[in-house]
Amino acid sequence: MRQIFHIVTKAKNFDRVIGKAKLIDGGNGRCICEMKVEEEHENRGQTLHGGMTATLVDNISTIALMSYNDGTPPGVSVNMNISYLKAAPSNTTIVIDARTLRVGKRLAYLSVDVTNKETSELIAQGQHTKFIGS
Repeated sequence: MRQIFHIVTKAKNFDRVIGKAKLIDGGNGRCICEMKVEEEHENRGQTLHGGMTATLVDNISTIALMSYNDGTPPGVSVNMNISYLKAAPSNTTIVIDARTLRVGKRLAYLSVDVTNKETSELIAQGQHTKFIGS
């Protein structure tokens, strides 16, 4: 799990934007991370940017999927839906909790909750479907 997380967060491509996320726990189809909302993650209103939230949902759920079974491929996104429920102001520590709901022959279904660590309030909720079969 740590090796998968390290590869993704230390990338030089676009995935590098989640480099400040810290792995808290994971394995068996789950990945829990924390990240402090800093200026580079913010929109003009000084809250967590919606695009950054989407990127976290995409990447952290993919790491959860890759931990589901040894050798589960990262797949390709088919659909991603995110509900934005509350703002995360600057300096808020968020928790990103990704779970693999089901893995079939061709599709995998994942769910992600983004919460405020201090208050446990739900900030965003994402659903991610990935094509993993041939």
